[in-house]
Amino acid sequence: MRTIQVTGPRRLQLKEAPVPEPADGEVLVKLEAMSVCGSDMMAYRHPQPEEEYPLGEGIPCHECAGTIVQSQIAEWPVGRRVIYLPTLNLNGGSEYVVAQPETLVSLPDDGDMGQWLMCQPWGTVLYALEKVGPVAGKNVAVLGQGCIGLLFTMTLKQMGARKIIAIDPNENRLAMSRRLGANLAINSSRVAPEKVVRDVFGNEGADMVVDVSGDATALDQCADMARMHGTLVLFSIPEEKQVTFDYLAAISKQLTMIGTVSATCEAPAKPVQEAVDRYAEGEVDLSWLITHRYGFDDAPAGYEKYASRADGLIKLVLDI
Repeated sequence: MRTIQVTGPRRLQLKEAPVPEPADGEVLVKLEAMSVCGSDMMAYRHPQPEEEYPLGEGIPCHECAGTIVQSQIAEWPVGRRVIYLPTLNLNGGSEYVVAQPETLVSLPDDGDMGQWLMCQPWGTVLYALEKVGPVAGKNVAVLGQGCIGLLFTMTLKQMGARKIIAIDPNENRLAMSRRLGANLAINSSRVAPEKVVRDVFGNEGADMVVDVSGDATALDQCADMARMHGTLVLFSIPEEKQVTFDYLAAISKQLTMIGTVSATCEAPAKPVQEAVDRYAEGEVDLSWLITHRYGFDDAPAGYEKYASRADGLIKLVLDI
């Protein structure tokens, strides 16, 4: 089988590897679609210690879907279509993967596999907002309008947020923010978002600030944009490890901070299964997320395209 492997910063290759064998209690999944995520860039774009190269086979990829072709679990039969969640090891970038039941999400028998895969990122947003609780009637600022930020904007609108301010330096993404329901979309490279948020929300700040920017300096902005007793939703994981944060400002405002990495929750498949079920019911349209598609042979070009932060790119799917 073919698998991806990172051999250096922004260097990825395809290589041959043996097809793994499932043990008792496992299944073998033939993957049909993979999607590149911003968190994959920590392993691909951000330099690792030289002695760690090459990285492990199939890394980095944690958004992938396919069909079970071998099973040692009665509840997960051959032919079942699934999303596979490699959770913390991020090694889903191969033609075949071995999976355990807690890492599987059941999919309907028909429909585009790449579009079903978009339920994985949406599921992480649903998990975050479940932890936050009711948002109806609240003023919200969302810092970052990549895939996850746009999904937050869409879902917050559906949940009845009073006013949503979307913040990003990319005009294409801000245009999509407006389409998905943002009341105001501001370009952070042109204006100071903290001032705009305070002006719009009556100098009090936002009831809730969501950080999905991937920026190591964003937390200070988030604390500044939040009102007294507001909530910070901390979703992004910056590539740069040195995060700056004005701890005193957060304490003096008595902010509630909620970390929302669903991959480390008790049941990471649960929110993604909820997303699949809601998508199957036609509750949302997720087709707009996929802006680029490549074949698996073009995985190196696909990862580099994502790393270059190309205009117009939201999600890039590799069809296997």
